[in-house]
Parts: sequence; structure tokens; C-alpha cells
Amino acid sequence: MAKVTFLGLALQNLGPFKERQELDLRTWRGKPIVLVKALNGSGKTTLLTALQVVLYGSKLYGNGRGREYEQLMLGLQRNDTDGDARIDLDLRLEGHGEIDEFTVSRRWSVSGGKLHETLTVLRDGHPDPRLTEEWDEFLDNLLPAELVQLFLFDGEKIEALANPATLPDMLRRATEAFLGIGGIDSLSKDLIAVERRALVQGRDKNPKYEAAKALLKDLELQRATLEAERPQLTAARAATQVRVDQLQRQLQSFQAKGERSGLAAYESAAVLRANEQHALKQVEQSRAQVREALANPWSALARLGSLWQDYEALYEQEQEARTAKHLLAAIEKRDQRVIKKVGDSIPPEALTTLRHVLTQDQQTYRAAAKRPLHLQTSEAPAEARAKIDAAALQLNAAEQALEQAQNELAVAQRRLAAVPQGEQVADLLAQLQAHSAALALAEAQLAQETKALDEANTQIAYLDVRIKAATETLRKDFGGLEHEAKAVDASQRARDVLALFKDRLLASKAHWLSSMITAEFAALMRKRKLVSRVQVHPDTYAVTIVAPDGHELPMARLSAGERQLLAIAVLSALIRERKGQFPVAVDTPLARLDKRHRQALVQRFFAKISHQALVLSTDEEVDDDLLNEMAPSMSQSYVLEFSDETRSTRASNVQDEVTG
Repeated sequence: MAKVTFLGLALQNLGPFKERQELDLRTWRGKPIVLVKALNGSGKTTLLTALQVVLYGSKLYGNGRGREYEQLMLGLQRNDTDGDARIDLDLRLEGHGEIDEFTVSRRWSVSGGKLHETLTVLRDGHPDPRLTEEWDEFLDNLLPAELVQLFLFDGEKIEALANPATLPDMLRRATEAFLGIGGIDSLSKDLIAVERRALVQGRDKNPKYEAAKALLKDLELQRATLEAERPQLTAARAATQVRVDQLQRQLQSFQAKGERSGLAAYESAAVLRANEQHALKQVEQSRAQVREALANPWSALARLGSLWQDYEALYEQEQEARTAKHLLAAIEKRDQRVIKKVGDSIPPEALTTLRHVLTQDQQTYRAAAKRPLHLQTSEAPAEARAKIDAAALQLNAAEQALEQAQNELAVAQRRLAAVPQGEQVADLLAQLQAHSAALALAEAQLAQETKALDEANTQIAYLDVRIKAATETLRKDFGGLEHEAKAVDASQRARDVLALFKDRLLASKAHWLSSMITAEFAALMRKRKLVSRVQVHPDTYAVTIVAPDGHELPMARLSAGERQLLAIAVLSALIRERKGQFPVAVDTPLARLDKRHRQALVQRFFAKISHQALVLSTDEEVDDDLLNEMAPSMSQSYVLEFSDETRSTRASNVQDEVTG
């Protein structure tokens, strides 16, 4: 198969490029990368557009969309130059043992508000009029226009592929283009034309027949019109979806920034003031509860601590003294009765011992009875203890509630003190409202475009039913000769077979795509255990991610960078399916990726996807570390610098600085 290599690109009087700027795009073996770094607005996207336009011209937008192409080119014209806008692309074609070099030149001039384009193709340095005339067909054999945006793509294409709502349609259309299914569709249309001619032949000017034929023609015209509009509706909806996603991220980022700047606090100032008032009331209520607890006389006793324990001990001692005083006289009388009763019946020694024991017992009670009494007769401490404990619990709970209320008040006052003044956040509020309004408008536009696309699809399906019924009416009512009727039946059967073949071909390719995208995604991903496989549904081409446990993982679970890697994995799988070699150009591919994902993209995508990879990036995306990562695989490195003085961009080759 053929191998295409870009050798050089030159632009003049186009977009930010005024004076002729030439870029050497040649690459060496093992070094496929050509890096172009620039600030936004310096011409990166213009370079990518130039590659697409110089090759395909208006065919880039497809049939019926010439006005869009004209608007694009008119928008790129400069009004501060006298010469024509011009793009020249030198390329090499290798195939079938031959090597040819071509120069494709397109020039544009504006006259009377209309755009005029001139195409010139040189083969090996010499003008080739025939090749110039047949350039579209010649290029289609190398890479059909439907596929060019899979090889020369920008950040929005990646965003659209990373969007689960737009990915299935884009993936299916790309697969159809790769498989050449357009030929099947063309053959089906040819068969419809055969059926129509068979129905028309040999008919007299029958008014009913003419009416039926006119109805069929009108239905087919309506369907063709809607079919022509559907890609535009799909593309518009995809672009708006990307815009909505971008605005949502911008709003979230701004809200986070605003929160750091006190905007969230300002918006919740009323709530914060209400919280402060509530906290003040809680403090007052808690203080009242503390005062009430302190007013309880038992709470004062609860604060005596060890003094109360001393009181309890003294109370017990005085109770013992009172008891001893009451018992002493009774004990003396008891002892006298005992001595008198046993005095004559026991030996004198035993009597002496008994008297000694009884005397000691009396002395114990006598000593206790002589202790001084300081306390008045009152309630026993044990009975007061329950009341004191209850009062202590009440006071402790009130004090804790007061402390908590005071803490909440301090927090509320601190938050309220952090609220900025209105003039400090007025600009932030205005910007927030602008972001929110832009998102609301974009979401409304997305809803409108989604509705328009759904209505178009519904109308096409409805027209298909009516066209089929109208065709059947013509066949049955005006079929004519048996031979013609058989021809129509055979054609319809053939179309059914072609439709079935197309569906099965796409279904079989879906299985292949699943395995290829899985392999490409796994090579780029850092979290290898997150994904078991990427599955492309054979009927709808919807893409689902299957986790290692077998459960489907919503694409929303992936980070923005991981979704971008999935989109690049899809592109990589499609590019590798294309037989032959064609350069790959990518505009701003690294914005949402972290450092490790960027390194993986350099090592496993840019360095391997093609023999020539043109990377258009901002200076922030490619830092020194990533530049060192690219260097072993890089043949050329350019910097685009825009001059405010000349209002134009200059391209400088800095490869020597990189390698040095």
C-alpha cells in the first residue's frame, strides 16, 4: 500500500501568517515527531486547517456544504496584504516500487465579495494538468475525505470522541468509511433507480400513475434534504455538547476560585448572619440555665468537695458520741447487776477479771460520750447526697451547653467576619453570572439541537415507511409487464441482502474494534486495574467500559484526562486499521492529561502511531521534562511567535536548541 510523507508546508497571507512561512516537515527513521509550539492565537489551528484544506479543498466539508468552506476561507483572508492567500504542501508518495514527489498548491483571491480558488499540482517539479483535474479522485485512493479528520485532528475532535453521546455515531461513520461501505449505499441507490425505471417503462400517461410517481419523488426529495442536513445537525450538536462540557468545567473551576476568594461566603452571608443570631440566643438560654442551676442551694454544697467529706466524717463521729452518751448509764447499771448476780458464784480471781473487762468497756463509751459536739441535729448527709448529686449534674450539663453555644457563636462570628464586602466581590459575582448565563444559553442550544436532530431522525424514519409504501403501490398498481415486476422484486431482494450484509459487516468490525481499543487504551492508561476491556456494541456502536469484576463502568467515572485517553485510543485503533501509511497531525492533545499520561502518550502514541506525527501544542503542555521525553523521537521542532507590531506570526526552527 502507498506511503505518504509530508516534506514541507508553506503559508502566505493566510490567518496570522502574512509573509511566507516555510516549515520543513521531513522526518528521519525512528524519529517521527515534528513538534510545533505556540501560544493560543499564534497559528497552531491554522496550520492544521491548512493541511486539511490544501489537500481536500471544499471536499473537506462534503457535498452541499460549500458555503461553510467558503466562509472558512473568507475568514482566513487578510485585508492588510495585496497578494493572494496561498498554501503549498510538498509530499512524497511511495508505492509499487516507485517514489514520486508532489507539490499541491492552492491560492485564493477575493473579488466582489466572492472567493476564487486555484489548484495546481506538480509531479516531480513539473505541472501536471491531468493530475490537477483528477486530484480529488487520486487523493481519495490514498485517504478518503471522510477519514482525513481521523488523521489530521484537533482537540475538539478528541473532546467529541470522549463524549459518550457523540462517540457511537462518529465511530460508526468512521468504520463505514474505512470499510468502503459507501459503495454498498451507492449500489442500493442504483438499485432503487433501476426499480424506478422498471416501473416507468411502458406506462401511458395515467393520471393516477403520475400522481403516485410525483408523490414518491416528493417523498424521496424530502428524505434526501433531511439526509443532507443530518450530518450538519449531528456535527452542530456534537460541537455544542463539547461547548457545554467546556462551559461546565469553566463554571466549576470559577466557582472553586470564587469560593477561595470568599464569593461563596458572600452569597451565604444571610445564612451566616442567621446562624450568628441563633448562636447568640443559644448562649443566652444556656447562661440562664447555668444561673438557674447555681440558684439551687444544693449546687453550692456540691462545690464543697473534700469539705463535705470531712463533714460526713464529723457527722458520723458525733452521732457515735450521742449514742455512747445515751448508752453509758444503761451499761453501768447492767454491769452492776452482772457483778451482783455472779459475785458469790465465781472465784475471786474471775470476779476481779470480769470487773476489769466491764470497766474497760465503760471507759470506751465514757470516752466517746465526752467528745465535744459542734454540729446541730440536722438531716443525715447520706440523705442529702442524692440531692447534691442531682444539683451537680444539672449544673454540669448547663455549663457544657453554655460552652458549646459559645463555641458555635465564635465559629459563626469568625465565618461572618470572613465575608468580604460587596464591592470586593462585585466583579466576581458579575463573572459568575456571565459564566452561568453562557452555560444556560449553551444548554438551551444543545436541547434545541438535540430536538432538531431527533425530529430529523424521526422524520427520516417516517419518510422511509412512506417511500416503501409508495414504491409498493407503484409496483402493485402499475407494475406492468411480468418481466418488469420480477426485476423490481429482484432489486428489492438485492437491497435487503446488501442491508443485511452491511449490518453484519459492521457488527463483525465492532468486535475487532473492541479488542483494538482495549489494547490501545490499556497501553495509555496509568490505572491498569480500572478497566478490563472496552466494548463496542455491534448494533449501536455504543462504547462501554467493563471493570475487572465484570460490571459496566460509566464513562462519567473516568476523569477528563482518562476520557481523552480513551478518545485517543479510539483514534489509534482506527488509524492502525487503515492499510498504508499516512501522516498524523494533532492539535493541542495534552491539555487535560497529567504528567504520567502525557509521557505515555508521547511514548506509545506519537512515537508509534505513524512514520510522521505532527504535534501542535502550547508551551504549557510541553514542559522541559516532556520535551526531553520527546527528543529521542523528534526530527523537527518549531516555535510560532506572534508579533503585535506586525500582527503576524513567524515560524522558527529550534530543533538544534532541543537536541543541543
